[in-house]
Amino acid sequence: MSSPTSPLTAAIALLPEDEIVPGSSALALTGITRTFPGVTALADVGLDVRAGEVHALVGENGAGKSTLMAVASGALAPDIGEVVIGGRRLTSASPDEARGLGLAIVRQDPALLPDLTVAENLAIGVGQTRRGGLKRAPRWAQEHLDPWQMGIDARSRVSDLSVEQRFVVEIAKALALKPRVLVLDEPTEHLNNDEVQRLFRRVRELTAAQAAVVYISHRIPEVKEIADRITVLRDGRVRGTFEADDVSESQIIELVVGRALDTVFPPKSAEAGSLREEERLAVRGLSGRHFHDISLSVKSGEIIGIAGVQGNGQEELIRALAGIEPATGAMEIGGRPVKLGSHVAAAKAGAVYVPSDRHGEGVFLPLTVGENIVMKTLRRVSRGGIISDRAIEEVSREQIARQAIKTPSDRTAISSLSGGNQQKVVLARTLLAEPRVLLAEEPTQGVDAGARVDIYTILRGAADDGAAVVILSSDGVELEGLCDRVVIMSRGHIVAELEGDAVTEAEIARAALTSTTMRTREDATPRASRLRSWLRGDHSPAAVLGLVALLLAAFVGLNNPAYFSPFSLGNILFAASMLIFIGSAQQVVVMGSGFDLSVGPLLSLLVVIASFHVVEGGSILVGLVLMVIAALAVGFVNGFLITRFSLNPIVVTLAIALGLQGTLFLIRSTPGGIITSDVTSVIFTKIGFVPVITLVAIAVALGLEWALRRTRWGVELRAVGSRRDAALRLGINANRVTLVSYVVTSLLVMPTAVILMSQIGIGDGRPGLSFTLSSVTVLVLAGASIFGGRGSFIGIIVAAILVAQILGVPTFLGLSGAWGYWLPGVITVGAAVLYAQLRRIRKS
Repeated sequence: MSSPTSPLTAAIALLPEDEIVPGSSALALTGITRTFPGVTALADVGLDVRAGEVHALVGENGAGKSTLMAVASGALAPDIGEVVIGGRRLTSASPDEARGLGLAIVRQDPALLPDLTVAENLAIGVGQTRRGGLKRAPRWAQEHLDPWQMGIDARSRVSDLSVEQRFVVEIAKALALKPRVLVLDEPTEHLNNDEVQRLFRRVRELTAAQAAVVYISHRIPEVKEIADRITVLRDGRVRGTFEADDVSESQIIELVVGRALDTVFPPKSAEAGSLREEERLAVRGLSGRHFHDISLSVKSGEIIGIAGVQGNGQEELIRALAGIEPATGAMEIGGRPVKLGSHVAAAKAGAVYVPSDRHGEGVFLPLTVGENIVMKTLRRVSRGGIISDRAIEEVSREQIARQAIKTPSDRTAISSLSGGNQQKVVLARTLLAEPRVLLAEEPTQGVDAGARVDIYTILRGAADDGAAVVILSSDGVELEGLCDRVVIMSRGHIVAELEGDAVTEAEIARAALTSTTMRTREDATPRASRLRSWLRGDHSPAAVLGLVALLLAAFVGLNNPAYFSPFSLGNILFAASMLIFIGSAQQVVVMGSGFDLSVGPLLSLLVVIASFHVVEGGSILVGLVLMVIAALAVGFVNGFLITRFSLNPIVVTLAIALGLQGTLFLIRSTPGGIITSDVTSVIFTKIGFVPVITLVAIAVALGLEWALRRTRWGVELRAVGSRRDAALRLGINANRVTLVSYVVTSLLVMPTAVILMSQIGIGDGRPGLSFTLSSVTVLVLAGASIFGGRGSFIGIIVAAILVAQILGVPTFLGLSGAWGYWLPGVITVGAAVLYAQLRRIRKS
C-alpha cells in the first residue's frame, strides 16, 4: 500500500531527473558587474550553484545579494556578465525566460497582488491563467497551502492576509513552479520555528530530487543548519566560497562584516548606570484584540522586551501602546494619562513607534533619505510652513554620520538603500523626535550582522538618553543581550517576567514553551466569517445600491403612481443602457489603474461622424465602420502615449479630450444630419416595457464581469491595477495590458454613441460631453477602487439604473430641475462615505 504524498513531493516527482546530473552546474553567474548612479552594486561576481545542493549567499545589507539574484532571475540586466541556468544561457533580462529555464525566486518583498485572491496569485505565478486554469485554481492552490498549517484560505484576498501568511503564499508559489533552481531571499524572517522547520524539510526534498537552492539569509545559525556551501559577498565582491562544515559562525560573521565583532551588545542600564527610578510608561488592565488584562511599567533608561510564541498577542499589544490598535484600560506616560486607540494622542505624549513592516509603514519610498529623516520633525526645518532645503540637508547629514547610514547622499531615493540602512533611517527619524517612550517591533528584522550591532547601539543610546524602550522581538539572543527585563506572553496574557541574570535565551524559550502547551486560538463563528467575506467582496456595493434603488422607487412611487407606469420604467431602463456602457468603459481602464477623461468627447465625436453617413440615403455600414475606426484610433493613441512615454493618464486623456472637442466642432459647428429611422427603430425595440438595448448592455456588462474573473486578460488587468511592479516581476506585460484596456474602453463608447444618436436623432456633439462625469459617477457609486485592481461590473449595472432613476426623480416629485444635479452629487458623496466605512469593516 503506497503512502500518501504531499503536493510538493508530487511536484518533485515531475522534475526531469534524467536530465539532471548530480553535482552538475544548475546556476552559473560569470563576471557579473552592475552599477547604479554613484554605486557599484556588483563587481566581477562569479557564483556556481550545483544540482542537489543548498548554496547559501551571505553578506551585509547592501553587499549585493539581492541585486545578484535579481540578475539571475531576469529582473535586472547586468552591465557585464553571463547567466546560465541548467546549462542554457539567459539571453535577456526577462523573468519569463528565467522561469522557463527553471528558476523560481522568493523575494524579501513578495511579488503578490493584494487585490487578487491567493488562488489567483498562485495561478498567475505558475502560468495557469489559460485553458480553464482559474476555475481549478482554488482547489489546486489549497492543496499547496494546507501543508503549511497557516490557516490560509485560497479564496481570500492577499490584502487580508498577515505578513507571515503572505510569505508562505510566496514560498508556495515558487515551489509550485517545480523549479530546477530555487532562490530563497530571506525566507524565514516572518516565520516561527515550526514554520522554518517545515520550509527546511521541503528544501531538503527539493535537493534530494537534484534541484539547486540558493539560500540568502542574515541568520547565520540557519545558514549553518541548511547549507552545503556558503559564498560571502561584501561591498559587491565575492570574498570566498566555503564548505559549510569548514567555517564557524564567528568566522562567517567576520568575513561578512570585514572585522571582528568583539562586542555585539552594548552594556545594559545596570552596568552603565543609566537606569532612573522615574516610571516613564505605566499600563494597567490593558485589553484589546488578542491580549487581555496587561499591566506593566517601564522606567526611564530601561529596555524591556516582549517575547512569546508567535500569535499570542504581542504584536497587537505593542501596536496598542502606540495607539494604532484599539484597547481598553489605562496608560500613562510620564504620569499623565494617554487616550487609548489614538496614535495622535500617543505621539503627543512622546511615544514613537518603529514598525516591523518597514516598506509598508516605516519609510516613504518615493521620497529621499533626507526627507524621510526629517518627516516627524518638519517644524525644525521650516519657517512659517515653508521647508528649508538647507535645514533638511544639515539635519539629515548629521544623522547619516551619527547612525552610520550608508547612502551616496541625503538626496538619494530611500528605495535604493538596503534594508538595514532603511531601518537606520527610520531610527534616525525616531530619535530626532526625542521620544519619551520608544516602541520597536522586530527592529532588526531583515538586517545584516553589522547593521544589527549599530541598531543595538542606537536603541541603547535612546535608553541612556532617558527614554523607556519597549522591544518586541522573536530573537531570543537579541532579547538576552539587549534587554534589562523581558515579559513573556501566552494566550494574550503576561505569564512570566525575567530580570537581571535570569534574562537568557534558554529561560525565555522555556517560559514561552511551557506556558503555551494548552493555548487556544480565537476563531470567528462561521456566520461571522461569511458576513466578513461578503463585506470584503467586490459585490457588496451592488447589494447596497440595489436596496437604495428599491427604497427610492418605493418613495417616488408612493408620491406619484405614474412612476411605475410601463412608459416611465421603460425610459429609466433606456437611460440606464447608456450609463451601463459608459460606466463599463471607464471601469475597464480604471481596473488597470488608469483613467480616461476623453470618453465624453469621444462619444460626441462618434455621434457627429455618424451624422454624415447613418442618415437617410447614406451608408449605415460605412458610418458604423468609421465610428469603430475612430474609437480604435483614440483608444490606441491614449494607451500608446501613456505606456510608451510613461505619461500620467489624466494628463494624456485630458489633452486628447480637448483635441476631440475641437475636432468635433470643426467638423460640425451646428447640429445637423438626421439619423435614419432604420437605426433608431432597432435601438428603440422593446420586449414589453424593457428596451432590448438595455438587455444587451446588461449582457455585455455580465460578460465583462465573467472575463474579469475567469480569463487571462481579466486577471492580468486586475494584477496591473493591484500592483504594477509585482505584475512586472511575475512576467506580465503591463504596457500591453494597459494599451489594450484603453482600446477596449474606447470600443465600449461606441454602443453608447449609437444609443445617444438614436435618442437625439441628429448630429449634435454637445449632449455627449457630460458623459465623462456620468461615467465617473457610475464608477464611484459602483464601489470601484479609483486606484485600480478592484471593482465589479454587476455594481456598474445597479449603479447605472440608480443614476437613471435619480435623473427622473425631480420630474415625478415636482421639484426644480436643479435637483437633477444635486441628488446625484449627494448620493455619490453618501456612497463614498458608506464604502469608506465598509473598507474599515473589511480591515477589522
